[in-house]
Amino acid sequence: MGTIWLRDIKGGLDTRRMAEALPGGSAIRANDGHITRGGEFEQRPAFVDAYTLPAAQTIGLAFDNSGLYVFGDGAAPTMPRGVTYQRLQHPDGTTPLTRILNFDLYQKKIYVVAEFGDGTIYHFYDGTRIADWQDGRARVSFTVTGGGLQPATHASGSFTINGGSASIVNTFGDIKVNGVSIIGAPVQHTGDNTTSAAAVASAVNSYSSVPEYTATSLGAVVTIVATATGPAVNGLSPVVTLNGDTSITAITAFAGGADAVYSSLTDLTVNGVSILAAAVDWTTSNAATAQAIADSINTYASVPDYTASVVDNKVNLLAANPGTGSNGYAVAFTLANGMVVTPSVGVVLANGLAPGNVFQSGSFAKTVGSKVYVANQEFLNFSGIRRPTGFQTEATEPLNVGAGFIDMSTEYAGSEALQAIAKYLQYIAVLAARVIQIWYVDPDPDLNKPAQVLPNTGTRSPRSVTNFGDSDLFYLDESGVRSLRSRDASTAASTTDVGIPIDTLIVAKLATLSTLERSRVIGLIEPTAGRFWLIFADEIFVLSFFAGSKISAWSTYTPAINGEAFDIDDAVVFNKKVYLRSGDAIKVFGGLGASPVYDATEPELWVPYLDADSPAVSKDFKAIDVACEGSWEVRVALESTDQAASDKVGIVTKTTYNGDTLPWEHSATHVSLRFKGVGSGAKKIAAAAIHFEGGK
Repeated sequence: MGTIWLRDIKGGLDTRRMAEALPGGSAIRANDGHITRGGEFEQRPAFVDAYTLPAAQTIGLAFDNSGLYVFGDGAAPTMPRGVTYQRLQHPDGTTPLTRILNFDLYQKKIYVVAEFGDGTIYHFYDGTRIADWQDGRARVSFTVTGGGLQPATHASGSFTINGGSASIVNTFGDIKVNGVSIIGAPVQHTGDNTTSAAAVASAVNSYSSVPEYTATSLGAVVTIVATATGPAVNGLSPVVTLNGDTSITAITAFAGGADAVYSSLTDLTVNGVSILAAAVDWTTSNAATAQAIADSINTYASVPDYTASVVDNKVNLLAANPGTGSNGYAVAFTLANGMVVTPSVGVVLANGLAPGNVFQSGSFAKTVGSKVYVANQEFLNFSGIRRPTGFQTEATEPLNVGAGFIDMSTEYAGSEALQAIAKYLQYIAVLAARVIQIWYVDPDPDLNKPAQVLPNTGTRSPRSVTNFGDSDLFYLDESGVRSLRSRDASTAASTTDVGIPIDTLIVAKLATLSTLERSRVIGLIEPTAGRFWLIFADEIFVLSFFAGSKISAWSTYTPAINGEAFDIDDAVVFNKKVYLRSGDAIKVFGGLGASPVYDATEPELWVPYLDADSPAVSKDFKAIDVACEGSWEVRVALESTDQAASDKVGIVTKTTYNGDTLPWEHSATHVSLRFKGVGSGAKKIAAAAIHFEGGK
């Protein structure tokens, strides 16, 4: 008897090859579990409810040395013990806080980059707005308040029967539309125009023509309707062959056929300059349409250029650069098919400010050494030494020793919109969408110098950038998860394809996300095992990397508690725990205790279609053995062209090698084992063996 031995799952989730071509030890599905240091598939701990926040009064999630923080713009509400509220206010005191772009710690206090309801960005340190940053972009807002789909319609034509008598020779010999007969045989006049009209309609309905038509009658009027929607037969007239004394009148040509039409914003101009990449159709909801409008604005480079952000169904339109030049520019909408924006007239950009002695607010801040560095469009700004609120240079503010900025666009094209900053060895990495610059930075700005440029790679997901170990940097690129690491003793950086086993999944997921959703992807290191998490709202990609065991394996987690899914709004690592925010709830991975908590999550592992090195030879499968802990339902799949099809073999609750073998008889060339966790508690799959005869 032969045996297919699945020794381990060291390869993890792998989408690089077809399921029947993958090697044993990899997986075509590995969800709600991860790969251990020994190459086993282990159920993830539970996501446990930890804190309930006051409803709709806070946003974001951060921490300092003392505990977790959330933010808001109003007076402090009553908070659960263990979570602190920090108030962040717009300069006007009324515009609501809508999003935390990022945060970092400086001298144990929180430095926050925050976005408000009008699209403006401001910086705060320990809850106080930093005066050296202002948002001087001219701006205006409008909301998407109406739109939808006008459904496709059918064309119809008609005629009226006004003469004829009951005789075999008095017939409607044929009815044609565009040369196509729509009745199968002549219809005799009944002697009554009304009943004759009903007979004609019945003849149309009982005959199958190509294209197809239906008919109705009302009195002596016959109305013919095209079955297919659209304008194809508009303008054509029904042609009736009359025999004997039959007659018709009031022939009406087909009309009213139309294709489905979405409401749309066909153009959006500022001061007469179009700022849309393409017309935007109403889609799904007013809020989704607002996001689509913002995405179209953000992907189009007009002159001058504009950017947009979204809060629910409100679009904030902002000049790309600060200044007064755009103040007073009129915004004009070209709307079609019922699209409604409010207001639609009298919309004018305003509130642009001259730069003066302060800087346009950047979108990302990072503490490096004794300074705060900020990604600010094409500029890399840095604070004074031990002056996290001082970004003006010494010439303006003598206390800000070491403050200044670098125009990164003068160093390499593509650096006009910096996204993120990270520590990399003794350098910093400054990431734009399609270029990474490596810089040596020093407290003395005169000693700052470029070290390396990596073109054709970068990120649009600033919070995905994550330090991994002491010489690795993970980030989400358009092509998947990438790693920036030292390639040799020179410490020169190179990009590696650490995410290649799941790149097809990542790229497909990115294609479904808006600009805003991409910006919210988060990377972090789960501290108890050092696994890298790439967090989307509804899915977490998990990398188990253990160099000593030669394991680099991906799996996925679905955010859910006992099968009830939730979306992730934010995530942080604090005090050796991962905390996730979902709405007004904060959840903790594994629970707050020293030992991890497990719930009734159902982990799933699907191994590839295995063939015992004889892919074209049928085998007589006899039994299955499993090395496991916990309860698992075991299923088998035999046809790789229908991966959803599988048969249940049984349930195992412990290792079966010592006599509890699962009997299973079937003949096939390939077999894929499927394991699904059953019930509460920790579970693990270590190995499996499939016993067969023949196949040589």
